Amino acid sequence: MDMTDKFSDYGKYVISEKLDLELPKTQIHFSRKQDGRLSYHRIDSTNNEIKKSLSPSDSTEIELCPVLPLHLPAKKTHDLIFLRLEESIFVEKNSTANFLIQFPIEIGIFILNSEDKSKELFDCFTCEPMHSRYALYGTPENGSLCMYSKVKLLEGDESFPYIYAKMRVELKNNLSHGVSVGKLVFPITSHTIYYSDNSEVHIDDIKGTIREDTNKEIIKIKKVDYDKKDKDLQHVIYSENQDIGTFVMDKGFS
Repeated sequence: MDMTDKFSDYGKYVISEKLDLELPKTQIHFSRKQDGRLSYHRIDSTNNEIKKSLSPSDSTEIELCPVLPLHLPAKKTHDLIFLRLEESIFVEKNSTANFLIQFPIEIGIFILNSEDKSKELFDCFTCEPMHSRYALYGTPENGSLCMYSKVKLLEGDESFPYIYAKMRVELKNNLSHGVSVGKLVFPITSHTIYYSDNSEVHIDDIKGTIREDTNKEIIKIKKVDYDKKDKDLQHVIYSENQDIGTFVMDKGFS
């Protein structure tokens, strides 16, 4: 699915008087008022409207880019995401499965400081309202609240660059029997997003090891750098600490 011919590119824009951006289910309008301030107006698919203003200036530089799904509807989950696979993956005993999945994204609008070009988040939204959901991994007593998304496995050149990034998953099964994996839970603030102006979006990958630990089956998940990160791509980085070790899924994975 190619969305790139129809919608606005990711990247930087300098606004003198007016800028209109078109994204899936979302319209954005910047306009300069007589007093010099820059008016911002966003309309989503359900006709909700967000209106803001920026202080007077001759021109304003913004950056439109994909961001991690951590902001909407509010920052309540720390950094855990719960991905429910539309199709579970059966991993045979003593084998490894590799596959590509969707990873939900939000879109951020950043204001670039005119002096040092530092960036501040001005607005954040999603082109798919179903992304703004929570799920509990575990029991009400000891579970973890996570951002939640139902995602599908990808094949070929499928791309949804304003709604999903692409993530590669490697699952190694060290058990003596096969297992079905239907969900993946892991922290994401150490993951980097990679994008270009008008093409698909990628995020750092994950590797999981399925094993037995204290009489229960677990998955140990570790972040892996995107293997094409050195291409001519823009980066969105949330955490300076890019090595957070492993996360243990010890509350089920089917």
